[in-house]
Amino acid sequence: MSQETDSTHRAKEGIVICLRDLGDGRSRLIFDDVVADDPVAPQRVWRHKVFFTDNAYPNESLDNMELSDEQFQEIGEAVVARLLAINIRVK
Repeated sequence: MSQETDSTHRAKEGIVICLRDLGDGRSRLIFDDVVADDPVAPQRVWRHKVFFTDNAYPNESLDNMELSDEQFQEIGEAVVARLLAINIRVK
């Protein structure tokens, strides 16, 4: 990832990803769409728009960063595909 200076500008819409422990030895990655009240404000507020998707993984695999290459690829593809979709850039 680039270490360039942050311009502070953001797109109007984005995604938020959180990690929720399910209490059964698994955790769920939850992906939600969010919208910024003002994407150029220095103290922008992101508001939940809609649930996008989720996936459960074994805690041990997550904690040790030992998901399969395919699982890591699926997570990355889901993130980029959703960002392209909400920014109307899907071809």
